[in-house]
Amino acid sequence: MCYISCVLSFITFFWYSNSGRRDAKRRLPTDVDYDARTLYLPPDFVRSLSGGQRQWWEFKSKHMDKVLFFKMGKFYELFEMDAHIGAKELDLQYMKGEQPHCGFPEKNFSMNVEKLARKGYRVLVVEQTETPEQLELRRKEKGSKDKVVKREVCAVVTRGTLTEGELLSGNPDASYMMALTEICYSNQNFERVFGVCVVDVATSRIILGQFGDDAECSSLCSLLTELKPVEIIKPAKSLSSDTERIISRHTRNILVNELVPVSEFWDAERTVIEVKAALKGINDQSSSKLPSKAGLIYNIEQEDLSFLPDILSHLVNKGEDGSLAVSAFGATLYYLKQAFLHETLLRFAKFESLPCSEFSDVAKRPYMILNASALENLDIFENSGTGDSSGTLYAQINHCVTASGKRLLKSWLARPLFHVKSIKDRQDAVAALQGTNQPMALEFRKMLSRLPDMERLLTRMFSCSEANGRNANKVVLYEDAAKKQLQEFISALRGCDLMAKACSSLNVILQTVESEKLRYLLTNGEGLPDISSILQHFKNAFDWVEANNSGRIIPHEGADMDYDCACKKVKDIESSLKKELKEQRKVLGDASIKYVTVGKEAYLLEVPEHLRGSIPQAYELRSSKKGFYRYWTPNIKKLLVDLSQTQSEKESKLRSILQRLIGQFCEHHTKWRQLVSTIAELDVLISLAIARDFYEGPTCRPVILGSTSASEVPLLSAKGLGHPILRSDSLGKGSFVSNNISIGGSDHAQFILLTGPNMGGKSTLLRQVCLATILAQIGADVPAESFELSPVDRIFVRMGAKDRIMAGQSTFLTELSETALMLSSATRYSLVALDELGRGTSTSDGQAIAEAVLEHFVNKVECRGMFSTHYHRLAVDYEKDSKVSLCHMACKVGVGSEGVEEVTFLYRLTPGACPKSYGVNVARLAGLPEHVLQKAAAKSSEMEALYNKQRKKGCVESKESQRSTHAVLAGILNSINALMRSQDSTRISDLIRHQHEAARFLLEN
Repeated sequence: MCYISCVLSFITFFWYSNSGRRDAKRRLPTDVDYDARTLYLPPDFVRSLSGGQRQWWEFKSKHMDKVLFFKMGKFYELFEMDAHIGAKELDLQYMKGEQPHCGFPEKNFSMNVEKLARKGYRVLVVEQTETPEQLELRRKEKGSKDKVVKREVCAVVTRGTLTEGELLSGNPDASYMMALTEICYSNQNFERVFGVCVVDVATSRIILGQFGDDAECSSLCSLLTELKPVEIIKPAKSLSSDTERIISRHTRNILVNELVPVSEFWDAERTVIEVKAALKGINDQSSSKLPSKAGLIYNIEQEDLSFLPDILSHLVNKGEDGSLAVSAFGATLYYLKQAFLHETLLRFAKFESLPCSEFSDVAKRPYMILNASALENLDIFENSGTGDSSGTLYAQINHCVTASGKRLLKSWLARPLFHVKSIKDRQDAVAALQGTNQPMALEFRKMLSRLPDMERLLTRMFSCSEANGRNANKVVLYEDAAKKQLQEFISALRGCDLMAKACSSLNVILQTVESEKLRYLLTNGEGLPDISSILQHFKNAFDWVEANNSGRIIPHEGADMDYDCACKKVKDIESSLKKELKEQRKVLGDASIKYVTVGKEAYLLEVPEHLRGSIPQAYELRSSKKGFYRYWTPNIKKLLVDLSQTQSEKESKLRSILQRLIGQFCEHHTKWRQLVSTIAELDVLISLAIARDFYEGPTCRPVILGSTSASEVPLLSAKGLGHPILRSDSLGKGSFVSNNISIGGSDHAQFILLTGPNMGGKSTLLRQVCLATILAQIGADVPAESFELSPVDRIFVRMGAKDRIMAGQSTFLTELSETALMLSSATRYSLVALDELGRGTSTSDGQAIAEAVLEHFVNKVECRGMFSTHYHRLAVDYEKDSKVSLCHMACKVGVGSEGVEEVTFLYRLTPGACPKSYGVNVARLAGLPEHVLQKAAAKSSEMEALYNKQRKKGCVESKESQRSTHAVLAGILNSINALMRSQDSTRISDLIRHQHEAARFLLEN
């Protein structure tokens, strides 16, 4: 009843209804420039409001896209439409009264702001910046007529801007925010160019880059699939429809922020101006010099760009080739400025370059490229069946104990190494942490397991040093925020101390290993920053245990000059008071005279009653008790005034000591960051070192082959290859069958054409080869007796039948789209895995496409690959081709009831083609009725006999005719690829119909 009445009370506002609503500039929703984030408030309505209501509506009318947490005393209140959200999403109870209203105490802020942010809401935090007493004083001193305390916007919290400790402790995954802009071209090397800025606010990590892309936005798809951003920042009504579809397809429950081009989504020139202005503001506010280049600047007054971080400066200097990336950074800066996070980001951010585009020169790529299709089909990070990380390659090898290590492992998996030396260096480091050194590595790992998320904790310390947003001194908080801040500071100090000790304990292995990488990581002054003197400074500054327990810092002498000076003043006055006591004893001739404290009055001179007549008239009688009188001498009164002032000064210095110590801590932020980075890398290396203990069967260190000449054929050869993810205990029954496989090199065919029964293990084999290749190139051991590999520059995977309904693409069109990318992008160093290509359409169409694609990879690209198929005609066509090895997944065939074949899967890769797919056997496993199975078996036998008869009559085309067929089919596929770029569904349908007719003619005549 209360909820309904609240809704009714709100919808009576005509100026908020669809027909009456206008934005702050009085534009209607139908206006092209209408801004739904703002609301026009009629003057009559504003005049009818109380002071507090008017204040709320002033904030709300400028932020209609956000939920307001409006601070009133010790509570955050939600009104009007926000109250309904609070009741629905936070289970808050409505307050009594006609106005919709609910709220919660200050102590529940973190919990409730996280709940709303996680559910996709934007939360505007409006804090009190004045107490009622300060308001009263302002009214008296300035004659102000204000009746409500000052309030200011102090934070905007979204999924991408969550930074508080408890909000992020449960999930180490980065919550990326991505700003994106583009330019579309025609008749250029690229269909479009993207400028991207990716930010993880919780760790102050910024990734900047600009890259060209194809019509299918392949590079953007890969980036979105890898990073899974939780927020997108884009210029309003500016991205192409193709890009909008890509964002929709490759993100889930994402928060979209549209900024007005130029005024909010800044161009490159405006971005540089704004960055310079922001840095000048930081300089003006800071009494100490800004950190050196890792933070940001040297001298922002000079005309060159040296005040910019190196990566940003490089992009600016590239002109048009970097302007989109700079613009994307500008949009990010504008957005974070509204959330009071931009200054911390500018001062302490760690800038990184976006990894090379998929379309850059192979020789320049330091990494293997895994596109969106590979990441998804191979279940690298997300299980395609369950949607979580269980059963993924990441879950299998993730034995990291630090949050930063887990994040680093993800980036290694997304971009395996490509250069031989880099791979071998990492292999050496992994090997050095195994065997006799493994106990020390495990002890190191055990020490690290006690660490909080240091990367995020450091960012919060950097933010505290800025005193912005909710950390600002003017914000009125009733909970003990300083105590919580102190506990986090001590946690950061202890974490840094623990990391340093852990590295010191692991350093002993350098005596027995030859790994250059480990030697670098564990050597002071190289990969390991020298922080011993810095930590000792903070240990000498105060007692960490006592401060953590008491909630306040009492600095040791010499730790803080300001505090020491204040303490000295207090001691000097106290010493003067002692001298005054001695003087009065001498004057009055009684050594029993002493100081006493009564109530709030201290340093009362207590004099025996018999000396009352000797007391000078200037002494002030303050109190008495039986037999004694208590006085203040003029000198005592003066000293007490001085003491009160110096004690206040001392207390003030004590209150600010935490901020000063945090400021000192942040001066060394580059070293703390480097320490965390080193720890993360060591954590991942140990994770890879112990991952082999979780595989089934033998493991080996892959042999990485360097290319000695351009004519040398890349090799992939494995003996006893197991599956990196699957284990026998997860299969229900039986054991996993390992296999030998060789592709490429001087002694083997470069492509495997794989046939075999349905459910015989073809797809599994394709996946395990790809996964083993990825493991080898991140430097890990592989579940095999032996594994030799010439590094792979890209893995292409086409598996599974899926459509893209939202993008208007059928299963077949999706299949062709992914295949077209392979055809245009694969090189001789690539690895291709095609699983039943062509099954999304008719048999004749599918076989035609499959044959043309295989021909292209084998004879044009000459890459390594595996092609599983049920088109057994392909095996006939390639049975004498030395570049293609015919293999099948072995099975055992027997006769079951009613004469129907029964198949036992052996899961063994065997030379030669398999004559049948034994689909009837799968039908039996699926539970189809016996009479249906018998009919299907009979029909299968008839068709098989017909095919064999045609072969004997010479109906199978000659090899020369086949080459001609391939040329025609390749042309058809290229036409399909061109039309897919045009997104013209009518023309695509016509082409597929004609292609069907052509393929049938070619295959049957």
